[in-house]
Amino acid sequence: MSSNLIVPVAADKPEYSNKLPYVFALGEDGIIVCIKSVLGLPLDRFDNIYFTVLRKHDDLFYIADSLRMQCKRLGLVNVKIVILDESTRDQVETVFMTIQQERISGSIYIKDADCYFESKEAIRNGVAIYPIEELEMLDPRDKSYVAVDDMYYITNIIEKSVIGHYISAGGYAFEDCDVFCKYYTSLRHYDRLYLSHIIYAMLLDKKTFRPFLVKNYKDWGSKRMLGFI
Repeated sequence: MSSNLIVPVAADKPEYSNKLPYVFALGEDGIIVCIKSVLGLPLDRFDNIYFTVLRKHDDLFYIADSLRMQCKRLGLVNVKIVILDESTRDQVETVFMTIQQERISGSIYIKDADCYFESKEAIRNGVAIYPIEELEMLDPRDKSYVAVDDMYYITNIIEKSVIGHYISAGGYAFEDCDVFCKYYTSLRHYDRLYLSHIIYAMLLDKKTFRPFLVKNYKDWGSKRMLGFI
């Protein structure tokens, strides 16, 4: 069974019509933000790494070429840039379209492009978590939260409502992408989906998810929203 890392970076906003999305910009170390977001993961455990972008952004800013060149410079192998012709409604649809377009099978690990953490976990049903008390800053409206029981299983995951002292850190592992797609299809009638909705539906069906505690979490998205970068 193959193991696949998917980084969905196809968000579309009005300001992106004439401005490079910040996840494709260079950080202070000269590394493109969305690439740096995965460098704390055990990349050698993935058979394939996918960065999914919008064609309109690629046409304007030559994103695919920039990503390919930097991945080559960093020695990242098995990287593919997936280009979607049309905007998606949300991150979950972007992942689904990536799976369909590339005919991905096996396990998938979905990584948010606007944050960084270090973790050795790669495969199985799981969610990256980080303690609230260790955050530099927190906007409760910008996070999903995870409840963990005494046996170290996830019992709940929910958007924008604090239910424990762990946030979802932006890494989501599914051991079978066909199951992910089945749940996506069953929930697609909702206007906007989050990955937490997919996981919660699976929890209701008695599918188990483990938390994995990550280190050195950096939340660039929240810092940008609050004007710190």
